[in-house]
Amino acid sequence: MTQITKLKRLERKSHYMMDKPSVTLKKGSLYFSSSAVDILEIGKYSNCYISIPDNSTPEDAIDIFVDFNNDPASVTNSPCKLGKRGVGANVSQLGTVFNQLNNVKALLTKQKNERRIFLEKDNTINKWFFRVGPQPSLKIRDFSKIDECSALYFLSIKGTTTRIGETSNLKRRITEYKRDEIPFDEVMYCRMDSFSDSERKDWESYHIDRYVRDKGVLPPYNFQNGRQVN
Repeated sequence: MTQITKLKRLERKSHYMMDKPSVTLKKGSLYFSSSAVDILEIGKYSNCYISIPDNSTPEDAIDIFVDFNNDPASVTNSPCKLGKRGVGANVSQLGTVFNQLNNVKALLTKQKNERRIFLEKDNTINKWFFRVGPQPSLKIRDFSKIDECSALYFLSIKGTTTRIGETSNLKRRITEYKRDEIPFDEVMYCRMDSFSDSERKDWESYHIDRYVRDKGVLPPYNFQNGRQVN
């Protein structure tokens, strides 16, 4: 099962899963639900270490590991405090960490319901994590400065999305769109250098589906949903 399939299933079942441990992203902090406090036994610990997988970079990481501990506090090992009467828990002083994680920083601009994420456990390394998903947030209007990077991107004109796509070479793809006279004056993108072609296509489909869910139609220059030639 792909990462994107797991995320879609979690979204569809969210109203049945109120007891599943979750975390809500806030500016400079993480709020863990009461069920997370119970299942992760957060009350036993004073700090929480934040990390990303070894094969990810801060620019493209989507899986964020949380490791509660009683080691000394540091930049990446932040203080944790239970809520009043033990309801929920808050991990604070995460501003520096969040500013380094592009997808987390972008997600913080979304509505609260989009910032609540269910926790999952990687049993191979016995660690809990949450998945934020790639969030196109880097904006560029001077297209001569676009990098030759793998990316998920949104084209827009005057603030209106015209196309959602993915590519292994963003500079080449944008050059092709300018030649084909597709209208856009801004590109929003996120780097996906550590993702496979299949994973990029999965996340392209995910964002197209969300657009269709919100707008009722495809973006004007997406003629089919993701994972197909368009």
